[in-house]
Amino acid sequence: MDKEQVLSAVKKKVESLPGVIAVEILTPDLRSAIMDLETEAEKNGACGGLMPFTNRGVWESFRRQEQFIIVIDSSSLIIGDDRDLVYISDQTGQRVGEWLNEERMKEMKGRDDICYISPDFILYANVKSVGEPFFVLPEMEFPYLKDVEGVENVTSGSISTLADDYIRNVLGHGKGKHWTHLIGFDIKKS
Repeated sequence: MDKEQVLSAVKKKVESLPGVIAVEILTPDLRSAIMDLETEAEKNGACGGLMPFTNRGVWESFRRQEQFIIVIDSSSLIIGDDRDLVYISDQTGQRVGEWLNEERMKEMKGRDDICYISPDFILYANVKSVGEPFFVLPEMEFPYLKDVEGVENVTSGSISTLADDYIRNVLGHGKGKHWTHLIGFDIKKS
């Protein structure tokens, strides 16, 4: 398969997923705009600038040959198992806090070694942070392309709010309560 056939097969496969509203293969201009917005978001930091963050999932996706954005209905849960969407790391890679989905909330209930900073976000009381902590939006699996011929090294990441707003507006979905996600992959050499 040549590049255009692979891109067409990817788009067709992803458009068939439940909850997917739009699929957009990135043009150089859209790619550049998203990279600029993600860089700006990282400079601004998380929590109103109180803590730095890095968007590992987005940057890993941009390390692939091809990228596309999906706009997904807000009620859809097609990305991952809803775990590890965001966490706090220290400079050594040690996890010092994390966002909890409902399952993890139940697992953590009653523990005395955690501090809640919101109903669904905790800090580990017994973990000593080394250096300045920062939020991490991690790399995520996107298993839906496993059977697409010519595709390899698939990864994905959650887009920052800044880029999410921009993308939804550019693609005509700015008024809905949808969310976006970036996927990157390489095309196998034949």
